[in-house]
Amino acid sequence: MDFSQLAHKLHKFRINRRESTAMCVKILTDAILDDVAMESLGRTSEDINPLYGKSDSTLKAIYSGERLKISQEDAALMAGRVDSEHFAEYVNTFSFDALSELSQDMQDFGFDAHPDNVGEICGNIMEQIINNRAEGKSDDITTLTIKKKENGKRIKDIAPATIERRGDKLHICGEEIIIHQMLVPQKVANIELKYIKALCDAYAQALGVPIVTEADIPSLPDPFPEDYIDQRKAYYSAESIEHSIRDTFDDGEDEFAKLKKDAWDGIRMTYRNSRRYADGYERLVAVLEKVTSTTLDLSVLSQIRNLIGNLEKMGICHILVNDGTISSWVV
Repeated sequence: MDFSQLAHKLHKFRINRRESTAMCVKILTDAILDDVAMESLGRTSEDINPLYGKSDSTLKAIYSGERLKISQEDAALMAGRVDSEHFAEYVNTFSFDALSELSQDMQDFGFDAHPDNVGEICGNIMEQIINNRAEGKSDDITTLTIKKKENGKRIKDIAPATIERRGDKLHICGEEIIIHQMLVPQKVANIELKYIKALCDAYAQALGVPIVTEADIPSLPDPFPEDYIDQRKAYYSAESIEHSIRDTFDDGEDEFAKLKKDAWDGIRMTYRNSRRYADGYERLVAVLEKVTSTTLDLSVLSQIRNLIGNLEKMGICHILVNDGTISSWVV
């Protein structure tokens, strides 16, 4: 991903859609500079954004990426003041739906992005772009330089029962680890996720209509609009736990995989007995009822107090749809 591609992805989420491409370049390069640089902007020739001295036609050419790149000279002036966290804070001002869609965009470029880390990923990419250009190198970034936390622990080295979730934090041996709880907004995200399509197909079969799209959901009869909001909450609650556990513990990814396997083992007979159900929505409800009554003991995550509740169990079912373990709710 180069600067032009990053700029195009971020520009579409700006509140003022009429903002010029030239202004977008200024805003993005402002966002990667630290507070010291921004405080001196316009007051001194040092520590400022050098792109403010460029013509609109030059900035537009940098935005398009067809003729110009950020010059080595300009990047060198900025390099000493780049701050990826400052850029991440800028990205995180976007709406939840924007962050969700941006995550999908970044995944298309091969980055493991999700709504609660996409700001950090964009900041890391932008930092690399400026530093590479300062050295006269290509601004095409293909890998991240974000390092895994040095204090990662293995869950097996800690008694899981001593770990407790309290609200949006995990309490581990006197430490607090924030869980990025992703609440679902009322506005429907414009994202094509497998679990969303599976929900829409189930609703369509229950209503006896050929197709239901995300845009149709608010106008559907009860209980579907409220059910859709509930399912999204469940999905994002489970996903936030998955990412937080993966980032906190060295073996977190393996433990969550065990949790998914345990959930699938508990629901698969209910899921496969499709002849019992009149439609896909009835099948979905039956599976969700089954998973909430299923004890998940295979992973030590189940021993962490208050971590995996009914909401997260239901969300795991939607993650199984995204994984392809569950192909569809339609019967």
